[in-house]
Amino acid sequence: MKRNKTFWWGGIIGLVIMVIAAYAFYTYCSGPNPNELDREQMTEEDYTRALELIDIIKEEDPLGRRQNVTRRINPQETTGLIFDDPKKLNKGNLVDAMHLMTHQKILATEKAGAIPMTHDNLKEVRDYLELLRDQNKIKNDDYRQLGGIIERWEQAIFDEIDKEQDVLLEEMYAAIGFSDGLATRAEEELFILNNFGEEYVYTMDLESMPEEEQQEDANTKTEE
Repeated sequence: MKRNKTFWWGGIIGLVIMVIAAYAFYTYCSGPNPNELDREQMTEEDYTRALELIDIIKEEDPLGRRQNVTRRINPQETTGLIFDDPKKLNKGNLVDAMHLMTHQKILATEKAGAIPMTHDNLKEVRDYLELLRDQNKIKNDDYRQLGGIIERWEQAIFDEIDKEQDVLLEEMYAAIGFSDGLATRAEEELFILNNFGEEYVYTMDLESMPEEEQQEDANTKTEE
C-alpha cells in the first residue's frame, strides 16, 4: 500500500515537472529569443541595444505571451509599387504594401515581410491610391476606406493600426497573421533594429506630414 502511494506521488511530481518544462519551452519559443536576432545584419551597437530591449520586454511580459518580436521577416526599404505599367496597376498591390507597413507597429503570431513607416513610403502609397482612382482601377468605397487609413498615418495617428492591419488582411482574404494588438515601444524598437536598422528608429515617433504636402499628394494626379 505504501509503495502504491509512493508511486502515485511520484507520478504526480513527474507530471508537474513535465508541465513546467513544457511551459518553459513554450515561453522560450514564443517570447523574445536572442538567437533569432540577425547579427550579420546588425551593428555591434544595434545588437547590444537589442539585448537590452529583450530584457525590457521580458520584464514587461514575464510569462512570454508576446510573440514574434525578435524574428527577422524579409524586410524591404521601399513599397516596391510600380507606377509606369498600367497592366500591373491594381488595388491588391497597394493593400499589400500598406499591410507590410503596419508590421513594425503591431504584434502578430505570423508576419511575413515589412516596410518601414516613413514619409517617403507614405507618399508612395498615397500617390498610388490617387493613380488607381484616376485610372478607374478602384471602387469609390475602397478609395475612401484606404484613403482614410493613409490619411491617419500621414497625421501620425497609429493608435488603431492593429485594427487597420486586420482590415487590410481581410482585403487580402488572409487566413492568418491577424493582429494581437499594438506593439509596445520596446517591441517596436526591437523589430526596427532587427529588420531595418537604427536609422529607422525615428519612425517610432514619426511626425505628421505637413498639411500642404498631404493635400498636394491627394491632388497631384487629379490636376494632371
